[in-house]
Amino acid sequence: MSNKGKFIGISNRIPLVVMEYAIADYISTGQVDAPAYFKYILEFTKGENRAKKTLSHLVTIINKNTTLINQLAKQIKGDFLSLSENDRKAVLISLYSLTFPIAYDILLAFSLGFKVQEVISKRVILEKMGALYGSNRSMHIGIDETIPLFLDCGIITRKKIGIYSKGLTMKITNNFVSELIVFSNIKLSGSKTILVDEMNFKPWYSYFEISSIANINFTYLLSMKDSAVGKGYIITKY
Repeated sequence: MSNKGKFIGISNRIPLVVMEYAIADYISTGQVDAPAYFKYILEFTKGENRAKKTLSHLVTIINKNTTLINQLAKQIKGDFLSLSENDRKAVLISLYSLTFPIAYDILLAFSLGFKVQEVISKRVILEKMGALYGSNRSMHIGIDETIPLFLDCGIITRKKIGIYSKGLTMKITNNFVSELIVFSNIKLSGSKTILVDEMNFKPWYSYFEISSIANINFTYLLSMKDSAVGKGYIITKY
């Protein structure tokens, strides 16, 4: 079924350091400090109009994911920097994707492509996103403004203009972050559940090295149910 015309939402890139700053500040204070975010954005963005768009996207990410961010804040006692660099990046990718699902779809397209070849052209991604969102200006902008975040995180690398290869696979050590990654995939895939046995084959997980499922407590966002086959299935708590 075609999803042409569905909401894209992202129209201006968010530098990784800016997003990390804003999320860390919110986790620490519990408040959205838009003036401080805007001032920091201006250090990386030319022009106030573009900076305002980036600020709007940042505030949207926080507002849409307030429950998740507040739960994370409790687990890490308000200190985002206490997480490892990979865990922080995974949180940011998850929150960004939950807010702007085109990011999730782009990552899936890259992952599926890398299974059959070492490099992927931007043209291939444009074609796949065009089939999902319609080949329009908003879709092109969404891709152009989202891929830089993946480059900043290192999960995608640019070989040359318009040509990309697989980057690092981030080792995740925090239990809540592990749950957030799984939670994000279930929500964004629209599947409502995921079989534990399927996780090794889902393209979303090619970017994350999650500790053994047996070591995840499933106490924050997810729960595990018995299955007639395999190791059971995971469902979200909300």
